[in-house]
Amino acid sequence: MTESRKAQSESQIQKAIVDYLRAVLPHAIVAAIPNGAQRTASGRPANAVAGLLPGMPDLMALLPGGRVIFFEVKATKGRVSDNQLNIHMQMQPLDHVVAVVRSIDETRNALKMWGIETKEKLDGSAKILLDG
Repeated sequence: MTESRKAQSESQIQKAIVDYLRAVLPHAIVAAIPNGAQRTASGRPANAVAGLLPGMPDLMALLPGGRVIFFEVKATKGRVSDNQLNIHMQMQPLDHVVAVVRSIDETRNALKMWGIETKEKLDGSAKILLDG
């Protein structure tokens, strides 16, 4: 891993993973779940919206056949919070899968582990994403 990749923020990693997923899963809907709330001086979330659930994974992909997969994106030194662990454990008995990922490589490995076929090719747009 290069030094520049170690320095990437969680949002930069998440953008790269979204771009990768959209390139290799063209028939899926890939979306962010914006549960991270900026706090006001009073401690209340500035973007409080009904239905936000602390701990929900950062990304979801809706796949053909009704399958839904989730990704919790972390920076190199980021850790999974107690709320996130709790949600991940609640998802298991509902037959939903979630992977904590810090890179495109870890995302690729999760897709393989779950048996999800991708359109990844080592030419064209996917190669640019993989090399970039």
